[in-house]
Amino acid sequence: MESRSIYTVLLAIIAVLALALAVLVIFLFVSYNPNHQVATNIEGMSERVVPDEEMIEFKLFDGEERMFALKSEPENPDSIVMVSVTIKCDAGEKRKKETDITNRVNQYMSELEEAVGDYFANITLSEAKLVETRYKARDDLLNIFNDIINANKSEKEKIIYKVTLQMFPQ
Repeated sequence: MESRSIYTVLLAIIAVLALALAVLVIFLFVSYNPNHQVATNIEGMSERVVPDEEMIEFKLFDGEERMFALKSEPENPDSIVMVSVTIKCDAGEKRKKETDITNRVNQYMSELEEAVGDYFANITLSEAKLVETRYKARDDLLNIFNDIINANKSEKEKIIYKVTLQMFPQ
């Protein structure tokens, strides 16, 4: 008789655990959405995965190439670089923040253009000819541009997601 009660207790425990497992699996299937875009927080700046159709493109210097003086070096004292810069910004989900982002970028356009000139004033011709410099310049300008756009904001958010840089050192 005693062995029957042990089997009954064990069977009841297994049934409760199976029921709990079934509830957990159902909860995971209902609450998990693989298409959900997760916002991350990198260096105090909120960031999200942005599809191409939610990006706005801006061309600095009215889409034209500009010449900037490079840092002087003994063998190349008067070197220059021709640069054209395009940035892509997050317009928000379904482009809801398009007018706000356009106004913000246009408001800071002169500072963004000035930052490009300041950046290249610290590079020599020898450095500018290296391919690695172009990649580093893109990353550095991306961070500089986001800092400029977020200068007067208490909550920092990544607005500029891509910098396209064409540079021709001479």
